[in-house]
Amino acid sequence: MRDPRWISHFLRRVVAVPLTLLLAAVVGHAEPSAPVASYPMRGVLRGIDAQTGQATIAHEPIRGYMPAMTMDFAAANPAELRGLQPGDTLTCWLCVAPDRAWIEGVRKELSTAATPLITPLQPANVNRTVELGPGDLVPDVELIDVRGATVRLHDFHGKALAIAFIYLRCPLPTYCPYLNRNFQAAQSLLVRLDCANQVQFLSVSMDPENDTPARLAEGARTYEADGQRWQFVAAREDALRQLGGSVGLEFQRGRDGWINHNLRTIVIDPQGRLRHVFRGNAWTPQELAAELRAAISGQP
Repeated sequence: MRDPRWISHFLRRVVAVPLTLLLAAVVGHAEPSAPVASYPMRGVLRGIDAQTGQATIAHEPIRGYMPAMTMDFAAANPAELRGLQPGDTLTCWLCVAPDRAWIEGVRKELSTAATPLITPLQPANVNRTVELGPGDLVPDVELIDVRGATVRLHDFHGKALAIAFIYLRCPLPTYCPYLNRNFQAAQSLLVRLDCANQVQFLSVSMDPENDTPARLAEGARTYEADGQRWQFVAAREDALRQLGGSVGLEFQRGRDGWINHNLRTIVIDPQGRLRHVFRGNAWTPQELAAELRAAISGQP
């Protein structure tokens, strides 16, 4: 017969094991989840994109996170957006993880409380009534690189060119950081496909006052940009309005230095003609790489 003392010894050993390890033994090993910050948000619905399911909301300042802006948000539960109409005042929670963001707990506000006074986004070029179409020449504007030197779009003729309009202080991971992460993934993909030398990426900052050459260089290091294939540059106001205005970019500079903007990423063929405009953030690195490869080969 086994010595009964083994029972008390076993129990002491079990109690000494951390509870988290016991749970892992029962339910299996689980990686710790990324930290998520939640912020109460209130704003006016501007519209819902039926294709992406994202809601465009002009929101009030989000305390501790960002000022009043008009932005696109993915809903954790798309059913919460059903029945909502542009002009409805909403309350919800903005949830932010390191690489994504979403809204949840969306509710239509039924009270008669004042709605947020948020100025609609303005086109980058208010004088332009017609955007460029595929095959149109893109304006040859001047940009500032990480050395403080001037470069022009014409300098990249002969390569397929991808341009994203960003600024490095943009807080929401599904906005400017998302575009840069997609560029990073597309850069790696094209290296594996052995056509990266025929492609150029440009992350064009809308914030030249803060995105100095030194700050641009820091951004390039953060996203592991290969300087031969991917440059971080800044555009002065006139160049930004000329180039951005040709592809539907909208932005506003707040008094606090933040920039309220929509998202535009464009592909230009080796002859400097517009090939494709990605609107918003509902596109993948694979789709971008496919457009660039088609631009290289001259495919329609």
